[in-house]
Amino acid sequence: MLVRCALACLLFTSIAFTETSEDPAVVYARRIIVGEKTYRPTAGYVPDSETAVLIATAVLTPIYGKADIDAEKPWHTGLKAGVWTVVGTFNGKGEGGEAMVQVDEKTGAIIFVGHTM
Repeated sequence: MLVRCALACLLFTSIAFTETSEDPAVVYARRIIVGEKTYRPTAGYVPDSETAVLIATAVLTPIYGKADIDAEKPWHTGLKAGVWTVVGTFNGKGEGGEAMVQVDEKTGAIIFVGHTM
């Protein structure tokens, strides 16, 4: 029983240490951010279509893979009511359809992610 307790303590300590052994720069940043007012660009975090495409492809790549997302160039964008809509192009590769992402202009939040077909 004592051995089990000792092993449990050792396991817990190693798990706790692993979860808290983060990059010191990240730990420092988290500490100084508390209570600070964030910088908000006047035009929002997503001021133009180029930025909207960069965000959309960053979100889509882990989901569908770099090759599939690269194959959807050129990207089509439109801004309406503070929301960027980014749509890929079906270039006759793969099974078809286009990736679609909506991004909030002011905050950069992802509102929608999907793919036709």
